[in-house]
Amino acid sequence: MRFIPLLQSQPPVDWIKKAAAVTEAVEQEADPAKRQLLIKKNAAIWGELKDWLLNLSNQKCWFSEAKDVFQHWDVEHFRPKAKAKNLDKSERDGYWWLAFAWNNLRACGRVGNAKKGTFFPLGSDYCATSVNRDTDEEVPYLLDPVVKSDCALLSFNQIGEAIPAPGADSWTEQRVKVSVDQYDLDFEKLVLQRKLIWDTCTTMINEIQNLMKHQAAQPGAAKKARIEEKIRELSKLAERHSVCSSAAIACLQKSEVGWAMRLSAEAA
Repeated sequence: MRFIPLLQSQPPVDWIKKAAAVTEAVEQEADPAKRQLLIKKNAAIWGELKDWLLNLSNQKCWFSEAKDVFQHWDVEHFRPKAKAKNLDKSERDGYWWLAFAWNNLRACGRVGNAKKGTFFPLGSDYCATSVNRDTDEEVPYLLDPVVKSDCALLSFNQIGEAIPAPGADSWTEQRVKVSVDQYDLDFEKLVLQRKLIWDTCTTMINEIQNLMKHQAAQPGAAKKARIEEKIRELSKLAERHSVCSSAAIACLQKSEVGWAMRLSAEAA
């Protein structure tokens, strides 16, 4: 999961106007059942924002960082619009007033969206309602890709599993555990992809280290050029547009090789 600068951008003006008009109609409907029908009737509106959302993430799922051209991407509501499921599986009213709020939308792969569903547990007693809508006061369990500090809490190990970042406290560990489970971040094919990236990074780090040793013993322009070429190749694995680039960054960070750790800091 890498930080998505959603709040630093803004959707097309025409879309904002359309969403605002529907939101106004939803606000004016007092009957909850009719309100939900109105939201469902206009569900195509948030789908119209799909390409814009994917452009913010270089065509990757915001949660898994996976790319797949042979699937239908979903537009996920971070805060569920109808019902919200608590940690104990009980339900409360959803965030219907955010159904067409662009800053509540996330681009998500079908696997993760299907697993999350309406799950949105909170770690405190306060819960935003249609009367008191201050969602900033909520303490969600789920990590949010548009919150930079949330993204920093998630890391990966050498076998491709999603884990808490080093130094995590008990609350962070709980949040990561819940998020990994509910976003299905350890989906088998996703874990295998991360492991492949990790193994590739490790092989390249070792290769570059050997080239550096030879260069130190017997300097040469060709060796120097080869080192620079390999470092560029390695850096690309950690770039924002690359698939599962956070796994590459985690590998570089945990390599304990100075120059590789610096590469991870630059990529992050």
